[in-house]
Amino acid sequence: MKASATQILLDRAGQPLRADIQEALRNVLPQLRRGFPSLSNDDLQIVEILEEAGRRIENHESAADEVGNLEAYAWAIVQNVAKSRLQRSSMRLVRSTLSSDDSEAMLERLPARFGSAEQIESDILYREIQAQLTVKEQRLCAYKKLGLSVREIAREQGMSVVSVNTHFYRIKRKIRALRESRADARLTKTPQPTKPRPA
Repeated sequence: MKASATQILLDRAGQPLRADIQEALRNVLPQLRRGFPSLSNDDLQIVEILEEAGRRIENHESAADEVGNLEAYAWAIVQNVAKSRLQRSSMRLVRSTLSSDDSEAMLERLPARFGSAEQIESDILYREIQAQLTVKEQRLCAYKKLGLSVREIAREQGMSVVSVNTHFYRIKRKIRALRESRADARLTKTPQPTKPRPA
């Protein structure tokens, strides 16, 4: 449906609006497109706005006198209807949604948080560390990851605070040893420059 000068605008009963109201509304159509660019490509919304404005004009004229400058009044009503439509949550979503080309360009510029090389390496290191820990140490780490304090962990596990601290000390030593062994492994895998052989 294309909102145009030939579009027949309807009232609530599905009957055409009065000819003079339709003409006034068609005359403000270019202003509506310029004044509300987010609606310019949505012909259905434009037709609904014009029809709602026409109904309000008819209601006003039936309750009061005829409007003196119909086109100026139509423009004022059209603006009010358009503004209230744009404030609806569905239209706020449409206004804040990017086009597919803009979305693709934006996504290309965003850094990857999941599946990045650093995150994958971190996950591997975490699994290797978990494999080196006892079940009890894994449980203590899980509590720590949840944000519990040493005192809360001790109470949860029925241990003393000193015992929990001792376990964390041992866990940290295991982690440090694992990281050092990984660093050593990287150094041995890095190709060393070879010296040229004498001829």
